Amino acid sequence: MLVELKGIVKKFGQNTVVNHVDLLIRDGEFFTLLGPSGCGKTTLLRMIAGFNDPDEGDILFGGESVLHLPAHRRDTGMVFQNYALFPHLSVAENVAYGLKARGVRGREMKDRVAAILDAVQLGGMESRYPRQLSGGQQQRVALARALVIRPRVLLMDEPLSNLDAKLRVSMREEIRRIQQTLGITTVYVTHDQEEAMAVSDRIAIFYAGHLQQVASPAAIYFSPANRFTAEFMGSCNILETACTAFDAASGMATATAGDREFVFLAGEAEPGAPLHIMLRPDWITPAGPDSVNRFGGTIRERMFLGDSIVYQVEALGRILRVDMPSLNRAEMFVPGDPVELCFAPESPVTVRA
Repeated sequence: MLVELKGIVKKFGQNTVVNHVDLLIRDGEFFTLLGPSGCGKTTLLRMIAGFNDPDEGDILFGGESVLHLPAHRRDTGMVFQNYALFPHLSVAENVAYGLKARGVRGREMKDRVAAILDAVQLGGMESRYPRQLSGGQQQRVALARALVIRPRVLLMDEPLSNLDAKLRVSMREEIRRIQQTLGITTVYVTHDQEEAMAVSDRIAIFYAGHLQQVASPAAIYFSPANRFTAEFMGSCNILETACTAFDAASGMATATAGDREFVFLAGEAEPGAPLHIMLRPDWITPAGPDSVNRFGGTIRERMFLGDSIVYQVEALGRILRVDMPSLNRAEMFVPGDPVELCFAPESPVTVRA
C-alpha cells in the first residue's frame, strides 16, 4: 500500500509539533521515522493511524484520502510501545480480538490465528497468558495481533524499547524477517539509530517537527544532509575548517584546521569560506610514513569495548573521537601517548551547519 503525506501540520496550542511534512512511503517498504524524543515522529504515526487529525494537509492510502475515516476503518495494524495486551485473555484470545471486532468467527478465525502464531514462532503457546510470557514473546503476540487482521499498513511505535539490549537485536531481526515475508508496508518509529539502520529500507530523520532527510540507511550515514543528521546518525567528528583553494575539475578542496592543511573531496567549496567536514571515528587511522592529511595528537582517554577501542584524542585544537580495532593488546595506546593520525582524502563529508 502506497502511503502519502502532503503538507502535514499538527499543533498543540501554540506549539507546532509537525511542520509541513511531505512523505511518500512505497508499497511494501519498511519505512522508519527516526529522531530524538519530542521531535514529532510519534504524533505523525498517530495521524497516519487516525488517532489524531492534522491541522493542515492530507494523508492518502493508495492515492485516496483517509482523513474522513476513523482509526478503526483505516485498515491499519498498530503495535504499541507497551504492547497493550489484555492480561485476562490468552495468547490466542489476544490475537483473535481484532478478528472478532471485524465479525470473523469459527474455523476461519482459528485458522488465521494459528497461521499468524506460527509465523511469529509462537505455535503451541495459544493457551498461555501474557504474565506467563517473556518480554520478547509478548512483543510477538502484539505483532501477531496487528498482523492477523491483514492490514494494508503496519504501524509500530517503538515496539522494542522495553526489551533488554540482546533481545532487542534478536527481535528487530524477527520483525524484519516477518515484514519481508509478508511484504506489508510498515511505518516504524524509533529513537534508536542502530535499530533504524538494521531494519529499514529508508529512514526519515526528524528534528523539532521538521523533516531533515529521507534516504537509505547507508546514504544517511555516509552522506548526511546537515550537521544535526550527521551527529544524530552515529558518532562523528565535525571539523570547522577554512577553505583556501578548490579545484572544480577534481572536486578537491584544500582547507586548514588548527595549524594543519588538508586536502579532500568536497564536491563544491568556495575559497575563503568556512567548510564543515564530518569524519566518522573509524575513518581516522594511525598515520604511516607516506600518509596524507597527517596530524599529531595526544591520547587523553581510552575505552576498551572488546572488538574495538575508543580513544579521546586531543588534536587540532579540540578533542576527537577515534575508533580503532583491538587487534593486539600490546598495540593499545594509553593516556598521555603522542599519536600521529591521518584520514584519506575521500573520507570526509562536507555538511551544512
